[in-house]
Amino acid sequence: MQIFDRKYRLFGVVNLIDLVVIVAVLVAAFAVYRLVSHNKNAANSGTTNVAYTILVPAQRGVTAKQIKVGDTVYKVTGKPVGTVTAVRVTPALGEVWDQQTGTLKQYQSSIAGDVWIDVAVKGTPSPTGFAVGDLVLHGGQPLPIMTSTYEGDAASITTMTVVGQ
Repeated sequence: MQIFDRKYRLFGVVNLIDLVVIVAVLVAAFAVYRLVSHNKNAANSGTTNVAYTILVPAQRGVTAKQIKVGDTVYKVTGKPVGTVTAVRVTPALGEVWDQQTGTLKQYQSSIAGDVWIDVAVKGTPSPTGFAVGDLVLHGGQPLPIMTSTYEGDAASITTMTVVGQ
């Protein structure tokens, strides 16, 4: 018994070209399914409510007002890293050399403020912080951020806590 007959049918039943096309369509459909289901799960894969604070130092008042409660915070690469729950502005602190006393003196800026942004997100605990999607966030990490109306390069995570513990 031959595997292929004269019409290139497998065991005389299925055309070989039709079989290859059917297998290729099934493989492509499976690949699309995995891609779509992986991206959906990555955004909602968190199991623990995490709250953290981002410090954006020395921002002008007009700039600080662009950050609103409810805004989605993104890493500048476009990955979402949480939702703004509170925004506080404190006077930015600086140091200046006092020539009379020969010491550094601290002063408060009258035009710039440090912006403290509280963010909430679902994350999964990891050995070094919390995984949010495919990012790992941890205290002290530089985190350039953006919202729909703001982008800042000098932001960093100052505190990170699990909500409810």
